[in-house]
This record gives sequence, C-alpha cells and structure tokens, in this order.
Amino acid sequence: MTMRRTIITIISALAATLACAQTYLATDKYCYVAGDRIWCSAFSDAAEPVVYIELLSSEGPAARGRIAMLDGRGGGSLRIPFGTPTGNYRLAAYASGETPDMQNCAVISVFNTLSVSRVPEGVESVQSLPTGPTVQSGYGLSADTSGSIVLENTSGRELTLCVSLSRDDSLQPAAFRSISSFRPAARSREVNRKGESVKAVMVGSDAAQTAAEALLHGEIDALLGVPGGKTECCVAQPSADGSFVFETENIYGDVDVVCMLRGVDKDRDCHLELQQPFVGGTAQDLPKLKICPSQEKDLVRRSGAMLAEARTDTLIRSLPLPADHFFLDNECISYELDDYARFPTMEELFVEITPNIKMRRRGGKVSLYLLKERSVYGAAPRWGDAMAMIDGVPVPDNELIASYDPALVKTVESYPYSYSLGGRVFDGVVNFVTFKGNMPGLSFDDNIRIYGFAGCSIPESHEGSETIYWHPLVKLAPGEKLSLPSGSLAEGVRYRLSAEGLTDGGLPVYLQKTFER
Repeated sequence: MTMRRTIITIISALAATLACAQTYLATDKYCYVAGDRIWCSAFSDAAEPVVYIELLSSEGPAARGRIAMLDGRGGGSLRIPFGTPTGNYRLAAYASGETPDMQNCAVISVFNTLSVSRVPEGVESVQSLPTGPTVQSGYGLSADTSGSIVLENTSGRELTLCVSLSRDDSLQPAAFRSISSFRPAARSREVNRKGESVKAVMVGSDAAQTAAEALLHGEIDALLGVPGGKTECCVAQPSADGSFVFETENIYGDVDVVCMLRGVDKDRDCHLELQQPFVGGTAQDLPKLKICPSQEKDLVRRSGAMLAEARTDTLIRSLPLPADHFFLDNECISYELDDYARFPTMEELFVEITPNIKMRRRGGKVSLYLLKERSVYGAAPRWGDAMAMIDGVPVPDNELIASYDPALVKTVESYPYSYSLGGRVFDGVVNFVTFKGNMPGLSFDDNIRIYGFAGCSIPESHEGSETIYWHPLVKLAPGEKLSLPSGSLAEGVRYRLSAEGLTDGGLPVYLQKTFER
C-alpha cells in the first residue's frame, strides 16, 4: 500500500511538472552596458495577461518589469539601472503563480562603464579573449545578407516571431540559446480577465477592525485609479483575508496610482498598500564575466550609444495597445475652459460655462448633478447624480470638487449616461482634466494614498546604432519575406541577425547568423 501511494505521488508530481506553464523570453542581444534597455519578446503558454521579468544576480534583483500578453505573446523592454554592477545576470520570466526555472533563463552580461562596482566573485580579468564564432543555424527561416537584409519564412506555416539585427563585437555573452527547446503545452486553463490582478492589503492601527467590519457589513470597498487616464479605474471588494484584488485592464508605463478606501470613517487609521507580485530571489551558479583590455574600444562605443539613445541615435515606434474604455469618447460633451472667461470658483464655473452640470449645497453636503442626455427629449429635463473625476480618478467627496482651484483645470468633460463602477450606479460622469494631468493641488484624507507604479512596458520596435533593428511582434505568412533596414551597416563590421518564433501549430523556428559587410 505504501509503495502504491509512493508511485501515485511520483506520477502526480511528474504530471504537475509537465503541466507547469512555460515562458520563453527572447532579447535583442546578450551583452549590454548599464543604462541600456533590454528589448524583450515573450512567448508563454500560461494564458495569463501579464508576464513578470527580473534581472537577477547572486545578490538579488537588479531590475524588474512587466510585459502585457495577448494570446501567449507580448513585447516590451527593461531598463538596466545605471548603478548595476558589472557581471553576469539571469533574466527570469514567469507568469502569475509560477516560479521561474533559473537554469533555463537567459544569461545576460552587463558592463558598467560609469562605475567600478562588480558582482562579488562574479568577474574575471583576462589578458585576451578569442574572437566570437561565426554562426549560421536555424530552422523554418532563411536570410539573404549579401545586399539588402531579407528574412524569409520557409516553414510552410504562419509564424509569430521577434527579429533582431545587432552589431557583433568583443563583448561576448556567456552562452547563446534559442527557442528551439521551447515546447508550449496546450493551455489547460483560460483566464477571463483582460489585465493584471493588483493586490492591496489594509494596514494601520485600525486595519484589523476595519477589515472585519468590511466583511461583516459589506459597506466598505476600495478603488484604484490612474491620474491622467480616462478609463484606468477599478473597484475591489474585500477578500476573506481582508485584502483587495483589483482586476485592471493592464496599466502601461511608470505612473502614479491612487488607492482609496470608500465607506471608512475619516478618523480611522488605515490605508491600502500595494503588494509586489515578483518572486525575487537570487541567481546562483552564474558563470563569471570575463573582461580584458581589448574590450575598451567597444565599451566606449557602446556607452556613447547608450547615452545618445534619448537623442538622435534611435527610432522607436510604439506598437498598438488594446484599448477598453470605461466610457466612450463620442459620448463626451467637452468644455475647453480657455475658450471661456475664467472664474475664481468651481461653483461659478458651473453656473457660467457648463449648462448641463450644476452643483448644489443641501444640508451642508455638496452634490454634483448632470443633465441626462436622453431626458432632454421628454417633457422635462432630468438631472441625475454624477460621479466626479479629476484626471480620470474618481473623487468621492464632492466638497473637494467645490474647493478645487479652477485655474488648474484645462477641460471639463461630461458623460451624460448611466455608468456602473463597483456596483454603484451613477447617472453620469464629470471628469476635470488638469493642465498637468496628475491631480495637482488636491489634498486627500489619510486613508487615500498615491504610489508609484511600474506598469507594463509599452511594446515598441526599435532602430539604433547598436541594435540596428528590433521588432518583438512580427507575423509572417508562409513564404512571406521581411526586409530589414540595412543602409546604416558599415563596411568591415560584423553583425548578428537573430529571429525566434513559433508556427501556428506551436513548433519553434529560429535563425542565428553572423555576417560581415
């Protein structure tokens, strides 16, 4: 009986391992200088809307980021901090609830040209290094580099892939790898949500009592909003452990987020803190990074290219992002305040400029009303309760709207239709768009906090002097060709062309080729 249980346990553990989600991360290069961006393309069978990436050394994480996924594919980038010590790192990629397989993560070499800091026991100085090997291998793809650079799909299937053309030099990576060993499994589970689940917990001396009351009476919820966006706001109900999980539509870029508790007395000492979703940890058994004096010229060139990236060295194009709007632009009645005489108070603004919005004080309470669009066709107009927003973030206390400085407001947008947010129905929405777009001059209660949030990196194609061409999300039909920019390629310089992807049947295709002009 014991033996049988042991066998069953082993089989169950093996099945769980085989069913574990996989994520493969392709990059434009394997060697960088501190301050560079690592351009990434993600392939995953996890069916999750976000993949997390971490640059890990034996000391811990050096950088972290998010990549938004759609149908198992995503693209983005990760900036290497300027203070990152010289050494080798592992670039881990994993979906929510998964643990990265460190041994299958790419090894990334980082050279810090602005500091002498090094990963402890991670760098070896040598007198010389062999010249990098000439590489030409692949399956399902071919490339003509004799004149114009042309990549062709020879797999006979439709492909989704990433393509990189970069300069090859003396900064040699610890190891090359390809997507050839990646075998995505059939997705056993589908995720209905469109974006990342952001978790927050209640903290403070009154947090435990407030959490218990929230579960008992159901009168407390939480709201998360992103200033400057029209649609990036969502509401969460308390979980059994007192935490809140916001189901977002994916937040892009480095932004501020507003976290607030609704239905909590102002004198309560409690607020929300966002939880980090990253696994963290360290990368062990990394090979030492070998450096030698002959690399100085290439390091100087790379460092100059990195510093020039924000100027004229690169051409970056943002790729399309999915857009799901909380309300639609064509429903908006907009008032550009610079087109009108300016007034010193918000109440005067409503009286003199916005005929479909009015503010009333009754019993010491400020209320905001909006003229319902469809009611104007009836016998009499109907005014409904409006939800107020500043720069796309709901402001539940209308007293803050009444006392707000109208000189900070650029546009008043009104949406005269019914909307539901977190189970609460409003007869319309009034959004005050400021010149700065970040809710300037607004003072919140202590249970409302603003945090910096590093959202999903925006998928971008890239053209520069070191990475000549990068595109993370290319689709090629059978036999289709892709022409890469080659006008900036210099005579006597060696380049590396790399392409990795999957067929529509999930089979890997790849091409790695070095060539000299």
